[in-house]
Amino acid sequence: MKEQAFSDYKEIIEQEAIKYERDFEKLYQQLEGSYAYYQGEVIPFLYQPFFFSQQEEDFFGQTSEQLSSILEQVIEEYLTNAEFRSYFNFSSELEELILEDPGYEANFPMARFDIFYYGPEELKFCELNTDGSSGMVKSNILEEYFKGAAAISELEEKYNLENWDLVDSWLETMFDAYQEFTVNDHQPNLAIMDFDNYGMVGEFEYFKELLTNRGYNVKIVDPRELEYKNNKLYCEDFEIDLIYRRAVTTDLMEHYYDLEDLWQAYKNHDVCLVGSFRSQIIHNKIIFAILHDQEKVSFLSEEERKFIKQYIPYTELLDTENREQLNEIIAKQEQLVLKPLDDYGANGVLVGTDLAQEVWKKEVTQIWEEGQNYLAQEFCSLPEEEFVEFNDGNVNYSSYKYILGLFVYDQEFKGVYTRADQQNVIASSTGCVTLPNFKVKEK
Repeated sequence: MKEQAFSDYKEIIEQEAIKYERDFEKLYQQLEGSYAYYQGEVIPFLYQPFFFSQQEEDFFGQTSEQLSSILEQVIEEYLTNAEFRSYFNFSSELEELILEDPGYEANFPMARFDIFYYGPEELKFCELNTDGSSGMVKSNILEEYFKGAAAISELEEKYNLENWDLVDSWLETMFDAYQEFTVNDHQPNLAIMDFDNYGMVGEFEYFKELLTNRGYNVKIVDPRELEYKNNKLYCEDFEIDLIYRRAVTTDLMEHYYDLEDLWQAYKNHDVCLVGSFRSQIIHNKIIFAILHDQEKVSFLSEEERKFIKQYIPYTELLDTENREQLNEIIAKQEQLVLKPLDDYGANGVLVGTDLAQEVWKKEVTQIWEEGQNYLAQEFCSLPEEEFVEFNDGNVNYSSYKYILGLFVYDQEFKGVYTRADQQNVIASSTGCVTLPNFKVKEK
């Protein structure tokens, strides 16, 4: 049915291409008044939805649940086993924050598991984003506007289309954590925290407006502005009970010595910070290398190890004392991707198939000689699909590679976020397009 919906949508477009091209332009103009912005501009998108079946939703839920169970065991092992902690090589400051009890049970309240999805029952996990995850707002906004698009209205004569709620379900998860944290029943003052101009500012403003309209006092704060006094955390005269943490751990640790007030309030349980630093255990890309080292994860079952082998690309740390490994990485260029251990926005990622041989050798050798913290990972080809594009009243079909983000709140699958591009690295920073997502059922 999903494939038929794709086919029917393209047929609708082809019948009146000029009409739908104008509707695409109208849709863009409408989004100019929304929060679907990135770096001051409307997010790039196509006049093309992505459709999913009930079978696929069930599969995403099942695999997300299995992976979450494995990751929970990894986190518990980290919290209780000093030798296991040493494999991550976190700083003593970060380790202390991770070991601090956040005051609620969820070790990673929000996760976005990015996957290469090849069809029913076939996927590979690309990376695990559990630290300042974004995308839910622009995905849901795009879907809401698309519901009024002319081509979607036409398609709905044959199908029921429904999108996943990624925003309200997240707020419910966040407030559940706060209810665990506090014995008070008063409505919390809420801070959305990130460094100025670091993150998705449009998303912050969206959440602020949404929560303010529901009667909450909300402030967007920079962690350097926080002051801890009389067992309360403040931003100027705004008293904070609950922090929605969007500042990623690497940025916070770079400013560690400027944030003493935040650390004290957190350690003294005088502010509820969602999510906690325990998410860093599985957010750091070293997690894939550790999962593939059977000696290090001997506490996992045989079934769980099979899951890892099937769904997680083989990954190993770059050993800067191992010349043989270096030579092997250079030789296996077409089969590998190199990634920094802890960065975001696809910064520093090297895809072997995208580089000339001499460039790959130079880049890899430089990383190795400088002792940079990198890992080598099995290259997974990106799935591709033909998507609709317009050209002066004509319909073109261009091949796009795509990646899905599975949003998981408190270990429960909540929906999909889809990005696409015509190159092998897909990220907002590279100018990828966002697609709206709909579950499709025939009427």
